[in-house]
Amino acid sequence: MAQNENEQQSSFSRMASAAGAARGAVKAGKALASTAKGAAAGPYGVLAAGLWENRHTVAKITAALGTLLLIPVAYIMMLPSLVFGNGGLDDVPRDVLRDNNVIMGNISETESAIEEILQKKHNAVIKKIENEGSHLGRHCEYSITDEFADRIIYESTLIISQFCASTGNYKDINLKQLKKVLDTKTENIFSYTVTVTDREETDEKTKKTYTVHHYEYTVHYAGDSYYADNVFELDETKKTLASEYAKNLHIFLFDTVYQVKYNPDLLPGETGSAAVELALTKLGTPYSQEYRNQEGYFDCSSFTYWVYDQLGLNLSYGGANTAAAQGRFIMENDLAIAYEDLAPGDLVFYSFKVNNRFLNIDHVAIYAGDGYVVDASFSKKKVVHRQIYNTGNIVLCGRPYKN
Repeated sequence: MAQNENEQQSSFSRMASAAGAARGAVKAGKALASTAKGAAAGPYGVLAAGLWENRHTVAKITAALGTLLLIPVAYIMMLPSLVFGNGGLDDVPRDVLRDNNVIMGNISETESAIEEILQKKHNAVIKKIENEGSHLGRHCEYSITDEFADRIIYESTLIISQFCASTGNYKDINLKQLKKVLDTKTENIFSYTVTVTDREETDEKTKKTYTVHHYEYTVHYAGDSYYADNVFELDETKKTLASEYAKNLHIFLFDTVYQVKYNPDLLPGETGSAAVELALTKLGTPYSQEYRNQEGYFDCSSFTYWVYDQLGLNLSYGGANTAAAQGRFIMENDLAIAYEDLAPGDLVFYSFKVNNRFLNIDHVAIYAGDGYVVDASFSKKKVVHRQIYNTGNIVLCGRPYKN
């Protein structure tokens, strides 16, 4: 048994090295994933179907790579290798190609590590602000506006993919190395600006007027665009590779793990347009999870629930109206559509981390058309109309009505 495992690890190592020299084949990996829907359970079975559909393309790839095993080579080229084993490709679990749970577990562990480091950097900035604020002097006060105190939204698929694309030696692709890179190169990922306003106050005892200087510190997060240039230092070729990795990982999660099946018979209609009109009347409404079901407040799912409730549609599932419950409502009622087919009024579901809810969903928005959504935003603390964002984190789109 040990000998077989060593042989398999050695095979992974050889394949990783060869795959690194065949970056042009990554796009073929995307094609493999796209055609693999509906195949047998587990990534190995899905790949088998995809490989057969794309057998001519794969033949050219494998001819360039030599005598490597067909399916694992294509799979490693298709996804960023970190998802196979956080300890590196020489330490990949034996059944990784047959068990989606292994890959999801690796992603979850990686996300926890990323979040821990980002939180540490965030806390360091807060401490710096507090230290500066405590030394402002007489008649000075300060406050902190911090949208990231409770949650830092980041696109883990992109970070994982950029890290894998940045590393020339597969032996350096492991979670320990990723943590080291993030810890040393994200010192400036959080920053702050200061706005000073003045007001006049009068001392009750002396009746003298004095000026109070209020310092408002606003915390900023550089966002996903920061990583490619400042953390992983990618050139244009590696940026392209990372983008393909991220797309393929998203496809794997969307079409393989989650097994989303689209309903081609759902057509846009007046209900969707009415939903957008209703949603836009609530712009600026405060965000609150605590008061989500009380008048004058929304969180993401109570907002979408309210909009469609006004139109006579109940989005709850099993008595719950959370984002994950609404996602299950969409799936159970055969109301899922492709991202490319989004129309006004459709629901867009996001997953920012592995949370063990349905499809790991933790946010929902209403598509408003022209590349915009309306949603009750946790970070903005209100209902907003904004460009669709974090498309790599979209795991489900649904049309909650039938024409």
